[in-house]
Amino acid sequence: MIKVLVVDDDKLVRKGLISAMPWAEFGMQVVGEANNGEKALEFLQANPVDLLLTDLAMPVMSGIELMRSARRLYPELYIVVLTLHQDFDYIQEALRLGAIDYIAKVQLEKERFEEVLGRVHARIQEERKKSAAAGYGGEDLFYEDRPGVGRGTRSADDPGKEYDADGSALAGAKGQWLALEWIHDDALYAKLRDELKAMRLSASRLISFFYAIESEWKRVYAAVTDRRVAEPGPFDNWLEAEAWLQSVRDLTAQVAGGKPYSQEVVDCVMKAVKIVQEELDKQLFVMEVARRVNMSRSYFSQCFKEITGKSFNEYLRQTRIEKAKDYLTHTNKSVQWIAEHTGYMDEKYFSRLFREYTGMLPSEYRQKPQG
Repeated sequence: MIKVLVVDDDKLVRKGLISAMPWAEFGMQVVGEANNGEKALEFLQANPVDLLLTDLAMPVMSGIELMRSARRLYPELYIVVLTLHQDFDYIQEALRLGAIDYIAKVQLEKERFEEVLGRVHARIQEERKKSAAAGYGGEDLFYEDRPGVGRGTRSADDPGKEYDADGSALAGAKGQWLALEWIHDDALYAKLRDELKAMRLSASRLISFFYAIESEWKRVYAAVTDRRVAEPGPFDNWLEAEAWLQSVRDLTAQVAGGKPYSQEVVDCVMKAVKIVQEELDKQLFVMEVARRVNMSRSYFSQCFKEITGKSFNEYLRQTRIEKAKDYLTHTNKSVQWIAEHTGYMDEKYFSRLFREYTGMLPSEYRQKPQG
């Protein structure tokens, strides 16, 4: 069964596609829908999908941006774009990025559903034959614990554990992995690592999850270091994947290497950084955050500034402004909405502070070309 994700910002279009197309006749099943690229990526992270059917013109994250991310994270995913017939430039870009076909909405208006879906199904079968001919048809020896063992046919003595085909086990462990506590907790790391290996995820799905870890690491630790975690993959075997996880732990340990504080103190400061990142829309005060990480206000303030290079309030303001810039660039939300969702109830105060940091008002920033 080919599992399908439908992405379009128009709810009526999504519902129409899902209800009108003869999916079952071509061995397909719609397993989800999303109204923008960001939501689609979140769904792909948590659920197996074979075919992505996406509109190109969407708010928050366009179909082209979604395709770029999806092709990098899920190289085995088939993509078909849904577009207006006049979007020639977009169609060319989509095909260049690896779309196997496109559907002009005018075709759907003429109710050519069976013809359109039959063509898409034929393209998928054609791509699968190409992959099989290229030698990727067999199961991987990815999880063999021997260096140099790469892709091929499963050996007879392989224990043959069940694959986490629906991603449910990974979804259940996601919170623990993205909390990043495993970075400093040896026992927790060993437990999560062994559980992850036992899931026997495909290499592409494993890499996509590692990208989520990399993204969370950057979000939390960018405040304290200019160094970055290496992009995960490609991996030929589990040992290489495990080495990437260890490199994340090693780099994090180096972050605090030149600081005159224990790892426990650094962890408390990192926990405070995470609180800021996750609760930008709330009122945050240094005394309350210090209490939540079990430190006195004065010692917390001293440690925070020396470890991150900024006072807590400076870091909070800078993070809020950066998030506001992101909202202004990638959404059509009002300035009042953006102010409230970055922790400012007074739009005028927010606009004044934004201008102090960027040299322009929020409305001016939204209109300027983004490089």
